[in-house]
Amino acid sequence: MSNLFATEERREAMDFSDPYKEVRTVMVVASTDSAVEESFWDGIVSNFEKTFIRENRWQMILSGLLVTLEISILSGIFGTALGFGLCLLLRSRRRAVSGTAEVFCRIMEGVPNLVVLLIVNFVIFASSDIAPVAVAVISFSVIFAVSVAGTLNTGINAVGGGQWEAASALGFGRAASFVRVILPQAIRHVLPIYKSEVVALIKMTSIVGYISIQDLARAGDLIRSRTFEAFFPLIATAVIYFAISAAIAAAIGRIEVHVDPHCRPRRLPKGVTEVESPAVSIAPARTLEGGELIRIEHLKKAFPNVTPLTDVNAVIHRGEVITIIGPSGTGKSTLLRCVNRLEDPTEGAIWIHGENICDKKADLSALRRGMGMVFQQFNLFDHLTVIENIMLAPTMIRKVPRQEAYEKAMGLLKAVGMAEKALSYPDELSGGQKQRVAIARTLAMEPEIVLFDEPTSALDPTMVGEVLTVIRQLAAQGLTMMIVTHEMKFARDVSTRVFYMDQGVIYEDGTPEQIFENPRRERTRAFVKRLKVFSITITSPSYDFIAVTEQLQQFGEKQLMPHRRLDNMRRAFEEICATNIIPRSSGEYALHVTAEYSEETGKARMCFVWGGGPFNPLEEGEELSRKLLRGYFAETEYRYENKENFLSVYL
Repeated sequence: MSNLFATEERREAMDFSDPYKEVRTVMVVASTDSAVEESFWDGIVSNFEKTFIRENRWQMILSGLLVTLEISILSGIFGTALGFGLCLLLRSRRRAVSGTAEVFCRIMEGVPNLVVLLIVNFVIFASSDIAPVAVAVISFSVIFAVSVAGTLNTGINAVGGGQWEAASALGFGRAASFVRVILPQAIRHVLPIYKSEVVALIKMTSIVGYISIQDLARAGDLIRSRTFEAFFPLIATAVIYFAISAAIAAAIGRIEVHVDPHCRPRRLPKGVTEVESPAVSIAPARTLEGGELIRIEHLKKAFPNVTPLTDVNAVIHRGEVITIIGPSGTGKSTLLRCVNRLEDPTEGAIWIHGENICDKKADLSALRRGMGMVFQQFNLFDHLTVIENIMLAPTMIRKVPRQEAYEKAMGLLKAVGMAEKALSYPDELSGGQKQRVAIARTLAMEPEIVLFDEPTSALDPTMVGEVLTVIRQLAAQGLTMMIVTHEMKFARDVSTRVFYMDQGVIYEDGTPEQIFENPRRERTRAFVKRLKVFSITITSPSYDFIAVTEQLQQFGEKQLMPHRRLDNMRRAFEEICATNIIPRSSGEYALHVTAEYSEETGKARMCFVWGGGPFNPLEEGEELSRKLLRGYFAETEYRYENKENFLSVYL
């Protein structure tokens, strides 16, 4: 019987009713008793024995299992390594490299895995003597590498650009930033997906039977074909695959727990012992006054759709505290980022210690080690504790001994009032606490100058004061600083010089008294005036009342108004506008509201102007509202002229 593998079970099941080949044969048939009906459990035992015990078929399962494990493990290891390299190619700054890698990934994602395996075996290695297992490992490694590269690339993107910038600002190069800051955080994002991909890889190896490899799945199928019993061999194969996948998933799950910061025990960094460290101040060598530190000449920065800096010129001396103010979009933050070279200037020069840092040969990492930067979004490293955030750059870049770095870090934390949070993680801190830690991290590198990019803009108003207090302390100690801020009172109090930026240039440069009290140029005068007055026009009953009251609240907080007076101002706005004027208005109307506060007199003034017939809310308004309003105001004025109502109230 050609091409028919005879087994005991097949001999029992062969049907010779149709002739296969006519030959002169004498068949002798033995007479046997008819089959005896078996019980359910006897059938189970019999089928199990037939599937695994007879002819030592369990050895086929074991041999196939070893082949599956070999292919899976080797493909997982090589695929992960290749995937990491492919991810780096995808992120290459050279468009030709990243584009080629992306095209390769798209092709691999679009071709079925079985087709890839067959192409590698019957096309690429058709004329070679390479072992089929090696072909399978190569095929699955490439397939798995594409999945790993995509997953890792997504995880890196999830970390966010702020982490790259924070690491660069501390003096880390791109490779060191990736290894020390980005990759540990990306791994946390990708491990759950990576676990699923490894399980998928293990299951994917079941197709190797197409290239004559007897793996676990193929062994189970061979037993089924020989015994005509499908249940036991296929269920056993499924159970073993499930056990392998569960074991791998559990192992990777343990790694997930290990890399999760919140699952680690809270303890001091390795290599340090706890000591009592007093609060420290800025190193005297960094606070010497006098002498040119930075010179900016004809600086220009152009983006595709906007040019925030057109021609910036300035000289910064040691010991100066320069605040940069101006309307939004005038290049204030861009100027700081160019000084730190987080942005590449389009034209111009920036001289530091006689070196033009805009030169392509400039050592940017060395530059940034002496120039700290504090970001508005904090950019603390989420995978490190507070103390580890501060110790990272000194130990890795300046090679400070770990114990010395720890003592300095604890001293800085005490100086900013954060020593009790040394072992906390960034996501356990408030916004103000994060910013104070970010300042301490910057100071740990002992910079000559610190750049503050709107350090309070992302904070709740109640937390602004604690950060400004720390910056005031630094200014008092003589640290050179450039600060972009919208806190005008703070800018006036802490600055030695103020830059007012407009139209892409430093429009006016002067002392705080000159800029805020006697500005020389028209745009500066208009800006300062707007800072002191809040103005809004309401034209519809459906206006956003909550948004307007929030704007009024922010105005009062920036003017540092007493809380009680600010609350009265908000209530007065609500009672006069929402309760009295707007309900009496019909059709189209315009209600103009202005508010201003004088720090010298400590008084606030609100003005309401609206059209229509004469109506004094303080005399003709809703009764309860009138009683409330009388308690808010020290003085009121009302008049009706040219068909318009004018109401002024003083708080």
